Amino acid sequence: MIKMVIADDEILTLDMLERIIDWTKLGIKTVGKATDGKEALELIHRENPEILLTDIQMPHIGGIELIKMLAQSHPNLKIIILSAYGEFKYAQEAIRYGAVGYLVKPIDEVELEELVELSIRSNQEWIAKEQEATYRKLLMTRNGTPALLQTMESKGIRLLQHYRMFIIQADPISDNDQLLLEDQLSFISERVIHIIRQYMSEHVIPGYLFEFQEKEWICMAEQSDGFGNQIIQLLLAELRFNVVVGVSTLKESLNKLNEAYSEAMDCLSYRFLFSSEHVLEYEELMLSSSDHSYFQEEVYVKVQSLTEEILADPLGKTDWRNKLTSILHETTRHPDGIYSLLFGMLVRLRMKKWEKKNGIDYADIHPVSFEALKKYKTLGDLLDYLEETIQQLGQEYDHFPSHGNELVSKAKDYIQAHYDKQITLESICAHISISKNYFSSLFKKETGMNVWDYLTIVRIEYAKKLLANTTLKNYEISEQIGYENPSYFTKMFKKLTGVLPQEYRVSHNGGRES
Repeated sequence: MIKMVIADDEILTLDMLERIIDWTKLGIKTVGKATDGKEALELIHRENPEILLTDIQMPHIGGIELIKMLAQSHPNLKIIILSAYGEFKYAQEAIRYGAVGYLVKPIDEVELEELVELSIRSNQEWIAKEQEATYRKLLMTRNGTPALLQTMESKGIRLLQHYRMFIIQADPISDNDQLLLEDQLSFISERVIHIIRQYMSEHVIPGYLFEFQEKEWICMAEQSDGFGNQIIQLLLAELRFNVVVGVSTLKESLNKLNEAYSEAMDCLSYRFLFSSEHVLEYEELMLSSSDHSYFQEEVYVKVQSLTEEILADPLGKTDWRNKLTSILHETTRHPDGIYSLLFGMLVRLRMKKWEKKNGIDYADIHPVSFEALKKYKTLGDLLDYLEETIQQLGQEYDHFPSHGNELVSKAKDYIQAHYDKQITLESICAHISISKNYFSSLFKKETGMNVWDYLTIVRIEYAKKLLANTTLKNYEISEQIGYENPSYFTKMFKKLTGVLPQEYRVSHNGGRES
């Protein structure tokens, strides 16, 4: 409940103010009444309320003097002034010292309720800012600090107990999703926060949510069983927006906030292995990996043996991808261990490439680094990169000629035939039987542009024909060339042609608008 103190030297006015509105419906509790400024000041120091209703003319300490004093000692107290007509200049002075507003006697209950609701909203906004600032400090402190927690309590911020941390990260499943996310990031972030907070409010789940950094939100929640899956379903239903959620173990105190964050982030690193999972819980992951050492000699030997198999047959007749996936999934090892294994594998492949060309020159074996590998966030993506390396190795061995032009031509034909649909990199690569990473670098090398730039050019060229030869509306043309969002179509058309679609239509239609 929000605490309120009422101060007026007229007893009848005090009683009237206490009864004029059903304060409990607004979530307010009157914690004291004062008939003079001195008594009001003592009450405020003792009860630390969020709202003060006060008359200007009072004995001992006047209303204006009281407000000046409170501006120093209680800067976030929301003060509403009760004033008589002749005291208007005093009311204006009170506003200068931070009062929320003033009411002229006799009091209008509707106006009073509006001002009180404004005070509540202002107080909630202040608390939210204080909460976020404090939580950020706690996240950076390994064991929390008693001083920070005491400050939260003194500011009326409820301390969470028996909570879990949920780290929510954007997880665009296609390049189109990525473009949409970048284009509407601010709107999407606001909606993510609104949707989850509304659910927590409706289901009475105590907690707090804020945007921690771009495309990442942190939520602390009590009564949180199944909450991670609920977040996934909510955002998918409301925004058609995919996220992945890392969930910590249950924590008893905010002193463990840093530990909770580390656990939830550790969970997200396992997305590398479990790319189809959208909720990753620390308890489950640690339970499943508790019987496995971080580095296992048997696994290392198997990967080494497979590497030699690949080197013996870089054409790819060896079913190395399925074999490697099976080896890695058997271990349930930490992602850093897998990165390390595959880094060693890549170095060995690169060494063989340089042996073939120049003899071993270790100074030249530099195109791969451990950190560069970690930009690949799923095992599938990293295996695509391995496949690209192996295909390049096969070319070095002259086992097969480069089919770069032929593959790019097939890809262009596919795009020309399907530009009006939701094309993905996966669908193009499946059509021409090539890995995504290898195709992306090959297309760029052969054409000088990336595949999405080419798709955009194809779509805009077809849009030009439709604008010049039909009377279709912008949104209809947008749909026909594969864009779901007409605004995005207009933006891309202007970017490529320098004019808006309607301007293009007028200039290519005899100067007439259709």
